[in-house]
Amino acid sequence: MSNLKLEITSKAYNDIEIISDYIAKDNKAAAGKFVKLFNKTFETLCLHPDLGKTREDFTYLDVKFYIVKKNYLIVYRIVDNKTLRILRVLTTYQDICSIL
Repeated sequence: MSNLKLEITSKAYNDIEIISDYIAKDNKAAAGKFVKLFNKTFETLCLHPDLGKTREDFTYLDVKFYIVKKNYLIVYRIVDNKTLRILRVLTTYQDICSIL
């Protein structure tokens, strides 16, 4: 079991804000729950970084993907075996290949 330090990029923060704002249009409570879910998932990935999978069909970059609630992808990288860096939080409705 690992216990990596968490680092979230500004792009990932922005992604979460966009997702939360979109959900909040219909249900503010659900938006708050989603933000909590993402944060809990980040903590879980810090403890178990191998939960994510590489996706060569999306990118050849050295990143892993972890699915949340079927429609959201957390894109992350392990840095120096010490830090889990959240690069993006994307929806499966986006053109992921062009974003990465």
